[in-house]
Amino acid sequence: MIGTHVSKIVLILLFMFGLIPATAVQGAQAESGLAGLGLPELSITLTTSAIEGIPDQVDAGRYLVVVTVDDDVEFGGGVGFIQPVGASSEDVLAELAALAGPPPEADGASPEGSPSAADAHGDHEEALPSAMFDSIYAGGTGVLSGQTGHVVVDLTPGEWIAWGEDPEAPQSPVIFQVTGDMPDNLLEPEAAATLVMGEYLIMVSEGELTAGSHVVRIDNVGAQPHFIGWVLLPDGTTEEQIGVVLDEEMQAEMSGAPPVYSDIDPEEDTMPVTFTGTQSADTSIWIEVDLEAGTHGLVCFFPDVSDGTPHAYYGMYTVIQVGE
Repeated sequence: MIGTHVSKIVLILLFMFGLIPATAVQGAQAESGLAGLGLPELSITLTTSAIEGIPDQVDAGRYLVVVTVDDDVEFGGGVGFIQPVGASSEDVLAELAALAGPPPEADGASPEGSPSAADAHGDHEEALPSAMFDSIYAGGTGVLSGQTGHVVVDLTPGEWIAWGEDPEAPQSPVIFQVTGDMPDNLLEPEAAATLVMGEYLIMVSEGELTAGSHVVRIDNVGAQPHFIGWVLLPDGTTEEQIGVVLDEEMQAEMSGAPPVYSDIDPEEDTMPVTFTGTQSADTSIWIEVDLEAGTHGLVCFFPDVSDGTPHAYYGMYTVIQVGE
């Protein structure tokens, strides 16, 4: 979940995991719909400071990544995978660290030209660092404290970084090598539905989302990296109402005052479902989600390559109705 502007929606996803029922978030279900497929497994444990369980070297392939978060990791965490391209892993990690640092404005003022939701293509000059944008993102998943989550990702040959999917995550990133060739005829898990991401859309392209535990495939068909922050919304919420929330948050950032919500308050009116690790173009992942019937909002906050504006402010959000 990389971003230079953090919406309340993202803050809720990151920091309220410890405050909601386990049945509401990916990884809470006891049974895994992905575990019996015979895929090679990468078992990872998140502690308060480390990502444990990743060998120094693994074979190239499609992996079932099993992520367990220790009970004492407040609010839970996530794991994603980055392959540097045209830069060293150390350069990428340095750019990650810089994203976690203070903004460049010494007086704390918002950058001039910060766009509102109604003017997302304004003169915003805070571009994503080049090494971060050029890297390959294989995806990942977010998991509650004390729970275990599952995601299927492809790890191609080369050097990779496992990281906490947030520049301020307390777990130290891990560098590891993937060797050999990708196997032919990779197994594709059966999915109840497929979500596609692109510039600047998120939509269900196949299948149907209904209440209960399901495997969902997510494809990035766009040119830029994307991820999904997924929340349960008040019944009947519209995309226009999400746009109003984003506009009010950007106006608050520009003024330096706390946001005042005219309709939906993300902290009071939404509940996290899951977030997915960042994916590059032409990548697919499979995750497990446990869904409640109702109105769901899906949004991407990855910074745009042109100006660093989170994709949500270019209209990359959607509302999906999940049936019984």
